[in-house]
Amino acid sequence: MKYRKKPVEIEAVQFADDPDTLIKINDGLGLDPVNVSYEDPDNPVLKIPTLEGVMTAQVGDYIIKGVHGEFYPCKPDIFEETYEPSGVRIDGKLLAEKLAVPIKHELDKQSRDAQRRKGFF
Repeated sequence: MKYRKKPVEIEAVQFADDPDTLIKINDGLGLDPVNVSYEDPDNPVLKIPTLEGVMTAQVGDYIIKGVHGEFYPCKPDIFEETYEPSGVRIDGKLLAEKLAVPIKHELDKQSRDAQRRKGFF
């Protein structure tokens, strides 16, 4: 049996070693940024306590706040494959919503399903 992931809106901040990002992580997500480790000054990491133990996020990783308020890091390539912007909000107003466009393999699958129903397969 196949399952599809339910659409869920999450909060996330891409980790960068700068004061503005640390403020976003703290104020926006509610994660205490004092967990930034500078053991290797050229490669700071953010240590995130999770249910599975302490995980580290490197600069460029996304810090995600899950649906139950939990935090976890995500590599940029996985984040971009899994998530898309839900809309742009300024002062609480939605300015634009990204239109959902079916991806190519979903269109191909829908086409094959339609042909099967018509008896072509």
